[in-house]
This record gives sequence, structure tokens and C-alpha cells, in this order.
Amino acid sequence: PARDMTVLRGNALTTVAAVRSALGITAGDALVEDRLTMLINQASATIEAELGRRLGMADYSESITPSGTQYQMLRQWPVINIASVTQFGETIDPVRYSASPDGLPILYKDDGWQVTGYPVGLAYDVVRINRNLLVDYTAGYVLPKDAAEDNPATLPADLEGLCVEMVLSAYGKMTSGGMAGLKSFGISDVRWEWINEMPPDWRRTLDRHRRWV
Repeated sequence: PARDMTVLRGNALTTVAAVRSALGITAGDALVEDRLTMLINQASATIEAELGRRLGMADYSESITPSGTQYQMLRQWPVINIASVTQFGETIDPVRYSASPDGLPILYKDDGWQVTGYPVGLAYDVVRINRNLLVDYTAGYVLPKDAAEDNPATLPADLEGLCVEMVLSAYGKMTSGGMAGLKSFGISDVRWEWINEMPPDWRRTLDRHRRWV
């Protein structure tokens, strides 16, 4: 029996149509479409793994150990909306904190994000015993595959371009039989492994979207 066709996963950072356009080929070849879809899924997973973050818009419920300062970092960005912030089981009034206006994963609170725990040792240092700060929020980009006329894609163009470039590179190697520069690559891989460093221009693109702490 014929196997099921590969489908784009939820975190796909480009579309088959965009890759076809870059290759200069038209729709119609099911095998080609299947390969491109598989490679888009792999490239997207690789990019997210390299960045250590999810890129598609999603809702999160994040339990955090409070920072003890006025600034509290979240894991995902850009932050689109803060639904609620709860500490010690009580919802904090939104007037007491604010989110970064440019979508950075930072919450600001004048009186700080209180740390609780118990003292140990001669210095009586506070040991944090739980993650008692719960933040429900929406973060991420509208991915190209999810875009509509009234809800355009917001994924940075350089990240979609990187995904397309990775697919073109792998597809070219796959169809030509050449695998120069790769240590391993296969149908079941979810990321590329390089003999040396990832191409510098790819690395520069990734570095622009990393969290640097």
C-alpha cells in the first residue's frame, strides 16, 4: 500500500510553495512535494533547537522561580499578551506589573518579584523551594503557513529565509547524490550535523534571534 504523504508540522517555518518558488519548479510531483515537506520539518526543528525556543504563536502556562528583582524573564517571545500572573495562589492585579512594549520576554514590577524559601547555613542564604510564580501568556510569531489576509505572517523574514536556504541546500545534495559538508543526514533526521561549523551566514542569522543572558 502507498504510504501516507508527509505533512507540515505545527512549527514549520516556511511553506512548500515558497520552497518550490525558490527552486523554480511547479506543483504536481507528489514525491518532490513529499521530500520538500520532510526537509522543511527537519530544518524548522533544527532552527528551533539551535535557538532553544519555539517560534510559532502559542499559549503558555509557565511556572517560574521569582527573580527577586524588579525584572522577571519569561522563556518565550515575542510576548503578545499576558493573560494572568499568579503568586502564592493569588492573581496579581495587572496594574502592578507591565510587559515590555517591544515583545521582549520581560515583566517589570515596581516592588519586585518576591522570592520565598528558607534559610540554611551560617550565612542564612535563602534556598528557593518552589516555582511559585505562574504566568499565563501568549507568545510567538504568526508562521507563514498560518497566515491569512487579515492575519499576516510575522515571522522575521531572515528566519524563514534561513529555513528555505537549508531546505534548498539539503534538497540539492539529496537529488545530486552529494553530501559534502555533512557528517550525517537521513530521512529520519530532525537536524543537520556538520563536519565543521555551520555556514557562517546561517550562524549569524541564528545569533540575531538567540537569547543572550
